[in-house]
Amino acid sequence: MASLTDKTYFPALGDCLTGNATLLSWKLVASALVDSSRDRLTSASVSTFLRDGFVNNLIQNPTKTFAASSPQTKANFETKTAAINVVPAPNDQYDLKEIKEDALWLSKAANIDEVAALRIVVLEFQSRARSHLTGPLSSQDVTNIQEAAGVSDAQASSILALLNVSAVADADATWAEFETETNRRQRLLATYLSERRSFLSAADLLITFLYYSPASLPQEVETLRAAISLDAAARDELLPKYMSYLQDSVERSQAVPLSFPPPLVTEQLEVDWVRTAFTEATHAMSLIFQILDLHGDKFVALDIVTQWFKFVDEFEFIEGLVGTHELNAELIIPLKTLVCIISLKLINAKRAIPYLNQDIDLEDSEDPYLASSDSITQIHRIIVGAANAGIMAAGPAILAWSIILLEMFNGYQERAERRDLAQNQRAQDGFELEYQRYGTGRRNSAGSIVSIEKSSYDMFLSSESIDRDNQVIKGLAALVTSGGQVYDIMSEMAVCLGTGPLAAFQPTVGARMRQVFPDLLETSYAQVGYLSDPLSCLISTLSTGRGYWDIGTEKEAHIATSEGLLESYVGQAFLRYPYEFLPFVNLCRALLAPTSDDAHQEVLHGLLFRPDKLSMEWQERWDSYELIYEEDYGNSPQPNNLTTFQLTEDLDLFNSSLTSKRRPAEEERFTVKAGTIGRFISDSSRVAQLDYSHSGLALLGKRLEASLMGEAYNTALGPLPAEELAEAISLLATVLKVEYVKASKSPSRASASEAALDVVREASRALPRTKDIITIITDLLDGFIQMDLPNLDGPKISAMTSCLYFLDAALPVAPGRVWAYMSRCGLINGESRAGRLSRITGNLDLLGERFEFLSSAVKFFSNLADNALTSPAQRRIGANAGGRSRGDASQWLGTSEGVLSRVLLSVTQTTVDVFENSATWRFPSELDRSILVRDVVSTMNSLISITFSIGSPDSPSSLTNSLLPAAKYILESFVSTSSSFLRFQPLLGSLLVAFQIPDSTLYPRRSRIVSERVNVVLEFATSLLRAANYLEQPSAGIQTQLFKSASVVARLPAVRRSFKTRAVTLLSTLVESAGKGNSEPPSLLGYLGPQVSRSFIHIVSQLDRPFDRRPEVLTIWKFFSIIMRNRQQWMANCLLTGKTPREALKGESKLSKLPPSSVLSKAIEKLRGISNVPSEELIAILDFFTSAQNYWPWTIFAMQQDPVFLDNLRAYVRNLGPLAVVSKTDAREAGHQARIAAYVAETFAMQLYHMRQMNQAQKFSTDLIQDLDYFLRSGVQVAGYNASLHVNFTRNFGTRYPGCSVEDFKRTPLSPRDLGSQYYYALDVAESMLNYDSGWAGSRQNGFRNEMETANLNLSLVEAEVALFHAWEYLLLELSVTLLPKNGTFVTQMVQVVEQCLEANQRAQPPENIFVRLVHARANLVLTLLQRLAEASALPKDPARILTHVSVALHAVEDPFGKDQIAYYRTLLKILFVVLRGTKHYGGGTAEKAANESSVAVTQLVLTILDRVVASSFRTLVALVHESDAATTPEDLALVTAVLQACLSVPGIEQCQLQVLNIMSSHEVLQVATSLFSWADKLADKGDPIYGELSLLFLLELSALPTLAEHLACDGLLGHLTSASIAGFMRRSTVSPFADNAGAARCYSIWAKGILPILLNILGALGPTIAPEVAFVLNQFPNLLQSSVERFEAPGLSRTAAARDAAQQYITLLAISEIHSLALLTRVLGVLRLNNTRDIPEVVWDSASVSENVEFWLSGRKILRERLLPLNGREVEWRGMRPNSEGSACENRLEEKAVLQLEAVRDVLAEEEE
Repeated sequence: MASLTDKTYFPALGDCLTGNATLLSWKLVASALVDSSRDRLTSASVSTFLRDGFVNNLIQNPTKTFAASSPQTKANFETKTAAINVVPAPNDQYDLKEIKEDALWLSKAANIDEVAALRIVVLEFQSRARSHLTGPLSSQDVTNIQEAAGVSDAQASSILALLNVSAVADADATWAEFETETNRRQRLLATYLSERRSFLSAADLLITFLYYSPASLPQEVETLRAAISLDAAARDELLPKYMSYLQDSVERSQAVPLSFPPPLVTEQLEVDWVRTAFTEATHAMSLIFQILDLHGDKFVALDIVTQWFKFVDEFEFIEGLVGTHELNAELIIPLKTLVCIISLKLINAKRAIPYLNQDIDLEDSEDPYLASSDSITQIHRIIVGAANAGIMAAGPAILAWSIILLEMFNGYQERAERRDLAQNQRAQDGFELEYQRYGTGRRNSAGSIVSIEKSSYDMFLSSESIDRDNQVIKGLAALVTSGGQVYDIMSEMAVCLGTGPLAAFQPTVGARMRQVFPDLLETSYAQVGYLSDPLSCLISTLSTGRGYWDIGTEKEAHIATSEGLLESYVGQAFLRYPYEFLPFVNLCRALLAPTSDDAHQEVLHGLLFRPDKLSMEWQERWDSYELIYEEDYGNSPQPNNLTTFQLTEDLDLFNSSLTSKRRPAEEERFTVKAGTIGRFISDSSRVAQLDYSHSGLALLGKRLEASLMGEAYNTALGPLPAEELAEAISLLATVLKVEYVKASKSPSRASASEAALDVVREASRALPRTKDIITIITDLLDGFIQMDLPNLDGPKISAMTSCLYFLDAALPVAPGRVWAYMSRCGLINGESRAGRLSRITGNLDLLGERFEFLSSAVKFFSNLADNALTSPAQRRIGANAGGRSRGDASQWLGTSEGVLSRVLLSVTQTTVDVFENSATWRFPSELDRSILVRDVVSTMNSLISITFSIGSPDSPSSLTNSLLPAAKYILESFVSTSSSFLRFQPLLGSLLVAFQIPDSTLYPRRSRIVSERVNVVLEFATSLLRAANYLEQPSAGIQTQLFKSASVVARLPAVRRSFKTRAVTLLSTLVESAGKGNSEPPSLLGYLGPQVSRSFIHIVSQLDRPFDRRPEVLTIWKFFSIIMRNRQQWMANCLLTGKTPREALKGESKLSKLPPSSVLSKAIEKLRGISNVPSEELIAILDFFTSAQNYWPWTIFAMQQDPVFLDNLRAYVRNLGPLAVVSKTDAREAGHQARIAAYVAETFAMQLYHMRQMNQAQKFSTDLIQDLDYFLRSGVQVAGYNASLHVNFTRNFGTRYPGCSVEDFKRTPLSPRDLGSQYYYALDVAESMLNYDSGWAGSRQNGFRNEMETANLNLSLVEAEVALFHAWEYLLLELSVTLLPKNGTFVTQMVQVVEQCLEANQRAQPPENIFVRLVHARANLVLTLLQRLAEASALPKDPARILTHVSVALHAVEDPFGKDQIAYYRTLLKILFVVLRGTKHYGGGTAEKAANESSVAVTQLVLTILDRVVASSFRTLVALVHESDAATTPEDLALVTAVLQACLSVPGIEQCQLQVLNIMSSHEVLQVATSLFSWADKLADKGDPIYGELSLLFLLELSALPTLAEHLACDGLLGHLTSASIAGFMRRSTVSPFADNAGAARCYSIWAKGILPILLNILGALGPTIAPEVAFVLNQFPNLLQSSVERFEAPGLSRTAAARDAAQQYITLLAISEIHSLALLTRVLGVLRLNNTRDIPEVVWDSASVSENVEFWLSGRKILRERLLPLNGREVEWRGMRPNSEGSACENRLEEKAVLQLEAVRDVLAEEEE
């Protein structure tokens, strides 16, 4: 067999020190084994650890774990620390020399081997951050805590009493002390002792896990258990080894650690030393017991028995062990209990008695100690010695042994008598009795003389002189039973073995240990009988961990009850009931359990529901009976001693002393009929037992009514004292809850309510018809509440507590009744009264019954709140529900929402008061305070989190409307500026109590309670912040308090790993909440301090190693992202650089390389193995990663030093399958992949942006476009939305749950939403509200729950696809900057995306806003891409496809100019314009060639566009101009005009002039435009006749076609131009491009942009025919003609005026265009006038002056440049752009355009001169 290696147990030292490997401590293993969720246990690290052979060898040989040094271990040590295994680097944070020295020192000091010591040293090294955070607070921390609590130094004692702050030091001094060698070695010793404790704990828990786990476990857990299970032989081999270890532990507990140097031997070390030994001994014995228990009832091997009793003899049943410190004192009881339990298990009286009586067959493997006289003698002398020494822990063993001794004595005497009789018989018969030879069978034969004459214990009896006299035996028994000592001991031990707060062991193991006591009581019953002491012990043993509040919870632990136990104790108690009331009631309460398959439960059920006996005190006045003779009455336990009688008349148990007209019916009265047989069972007290069948619960209900009515009834059973009243009500509550819980395990919730209602009906059978048991008990509670406080003694308060039990049990059965009662209950505030709860429990000292009452009230209030939180849908459905789904809805009939809301508010007010006072009350123990605070805060947290998690707080139809007053009261109490510090102090105290949780492997329930308190307070604080943010309420007060408490919160993950998630979530919410304000948020690092920040970041940056649980990992990554995004500069730098600001100042000024310890480095490391990271975690990592790049750009440059992760990201998206395919098989994973791809695209885009700044983007971009298939397939189309799913789900949901809508469960922004099954609808809230209905889950898990989950997954997929689209958009734009125009592949991809976007927009879109926004976003993306393609002259050669898509998209818009769609339609028009403008470049040659190559399809598309888009839109827009509420603007007309221009510029369109004319005529566009021009002055916007310009610009574009120009002229356009009202404004002298008046400037624009170009087009089309009219029009505006000339006069050389306005010294492009048009017009008219002077008038325009001035401006470029004024934004842009022609002398494009136009004017005028 190959030797075992410790590679798993102790990985390579170098990896452990650098953090590449986590050394798994025994403490972590034990925590994984004890975790009920099993998620840590099934983690890869723990599972591998437990499967490892080396680890299993250590568990099977426990002394090897911390064995002494040897040559082999020294050699192993040298090997592990050799340079080949550890290669230190300059920046490493460890000192190898120091580590080796510490290991050798620890090995010598603790006497353990060097490798074990080295492992301890590495564990300490890895946990230094935790050690620092769990160390003492600094003075800064104490100051902040005091300020947060609002107390001074003198008052802070109540807050800081839980911590040792007597010697508080500065943070720097504390850190310096922490780093000293002495402090480090003290931590080494503490770690060593902790590992010793944890190792035995892990071994103990491992056995529990293997053999005491629940029957149904997840498959992976079952697989692990099967892999590491031990067979019976291997288990038995553990017994002697752990017994030896146990003895060694006890010996060490009595030794002082003298081997340590004096500075290290502190009081704390001595306490830990003893505590470690005690703990090891306890776990060793627990493991021993479990192995013994796995033997069942069989005898254990003789050598084990001998070894054990030698141990208990040597240490006197460990009676001598004492704990001087409280941490050690609490371990004494578990130690003594285990010694007692194991002793009883080995004595095995339950099997020993039948063995001695020869009633059992032994198995072949059994080796009974009773077969050895020496063993019996040894045990006897040890037990007698313990009895004589008065060792109380040995009491149960002494009792068990005395019973066995008595059985031996009786057997010896019986055999002696039989031997004498046999010998006499042989003598009489005259023959010799021959001995028979027997085989080796294990059964003792009773048929031979040998067996009669001799037994294994005969010699023992003789040697101890108890063969003839049993007085010694009786004296031994009397010694422990006198005064009930032994029973008191067992009761005390049972508490230690229970499941309550003081339970020392795991519930399952504790229940098995506790089982030994009932077995002993059953075995001893024959000798002891039915006495009060053993009965009380039995009740105590059975009821431990079986309180009312434990029923149906995981804390409930059951003990198996045998037939003998039921017959002996329960049967006897029943025969004495109700005369002896408490025993039977208490036994029933202890034994009742919601287990439907237990036959014993059926027996109890029968005794409670249909008893056939009734015991009572016989009164002297009852003389209507006669004695009868029955020698042996069968049903009597002692028939020969009882007097039997028979009733001669009816006996009423309840006689009404009040006169009433109504007599109850016969079946409602408890009347014992004449002829009933009875017997007197006691001569002294005349107690009679009647054979009377009746309803036990009905009798109990009647007695409660009699107690309520007082003198109204004369009851034969006597009144119920307060103590019995409390127990009676508790029994009813227990029965009611047990029946409900038992029935609720069935598929139908209705059956659960019905079963519980049967209990209510049964208990109400004998009550008046106007009352039932609920009424009786509530009336009893009202009576107690109204009592004067001095009269409320302990029993009465207990009775009130029992009433609360019953109300709680009735709550799920009859909620309407309970809520109706609470509206008038005096415990809570009413409309005109104050609640009496605070008065009843108002004492500072909450002891005994008062604390139980307060705790029960809080639990009941919590359940009331939960009932209100889970029933809104059920209440709303009410009577409207269908027959199948009404279910429990009828329970709420008649319940007013207003009443429920008022009651809940009163309950909340009471709860808040209790919480506020909890800081000042004195409790029996701090644990009781934790229980109360946990329950109170849990209630408040549930109200806050659920109320605001669904619906809208402003909606009157919200499901949570009735909860709002209570939730807002809580929020106001803690968040408002007027909130008292007294309410924050309990929160802060709850956080501080975490530091007092002892590092103990025992008492798990205690630790769990405190942990639950801390966790629920963290959750509550988080909920407060989230609710305040959601409701937009100011929360600066509580934010400040929490920031000042941040140091405490940050330390919690170091105290317990279970605190990490909630503590980090609270800090995340705090930072996010503070970051939403406008002012600079408080610095988290500033409040933590650099030392605490460093340690905290170290802990959280480990994520959840070594367990790697996904929820914990996701929470931490989200925390990192929130820090990045919320202006926490210093903390963000710590995360990104791994250094605090102080450390950063000491190092390099620039970050040359990311340290491995930084969170960013760990994120990059994760991305290197992206394919191995779970999708959910990958999303969180990439969210942090992109946040870091977005908010901290310098990180990108640091990342680029190691760009391998970018290749991994490319490979990831390259290997993704098609989204549409994946979504069909796994919608969850498809959504995750899409979201990951979105983050990857965003990362690529940011990397590209920064690479471009460094001219490094080309290669990466070129490589990247080869991996874009996933984005090209899935980046645009959001095809995941399943419309039919949502429509059908909404309809079916409303049908099933009338009054409720699925939108009622829409999740609010209260808490962050993650992709998955909880994304959109609050499935968890719906589960709590609708699980009463069978249709919610469905018979095959196919109900509405599955539909809601499917809908959530579908919507989360849609969300991921939308995010993918936006990220893809971002990436495309970055790539286009880098790759256009040279990369043809990318051009093709861009065109593909354009077509995909347009195709996607053509499809029918769901009505949700997200899809509307997505349609707009896609259109904007198309526009941007096409613009960039156009700028790069890379538009596709064949525009038909894109034009077709755009045209279809335009036609698909139903109301293009409506408010909802006009923005989208504008974008489509812009897209159309860009595409059409690009068509003129398709041909690449002359216009004729382009026209020939232009396809017919394009032409037809253009004509269609002119018809259905241009003409139609223009007419519609002109009509909407007259409507004041229209969403259109003048820019829309300009846009349509631009599209018209683009259409008419398409090559080949000039051949279709007639078709264009027909299209325009069909829509009457020409007339509409002319009309709009006529109305321009009336439609002026603030004096700006913009529609005049727009109408002429539209006509201008049409006039470019000769046919249309001719048509315009024929329609009298020129006449309209001069006759329109606006023409009069144009004739004014103020019209100028520089006019201050908007109207004047617009008139000039109309002249220059519209009239002149139109005249030119018309003149060009018609020539001489239209020349007279053109000249006439020009002459109508002489001022404009003259000013156009004057505007160009050279500065300072004017011949017409002495002075000019400064404005006229500037020229514009529009003015140049004006003179260009006039030059052309006058030139043409001049030529035409030569032949027709009569008809064509002369146009007065000084062309010579213009020519001279033009020459001046062209010659003086500097002056031109200075005087050239831009008039609009585009011209401003041109002035900042380079000229197109590099050879020109122009400095910008604006100047270039001006020069070109001036040159054109010069050329025209020069021709005229020639």
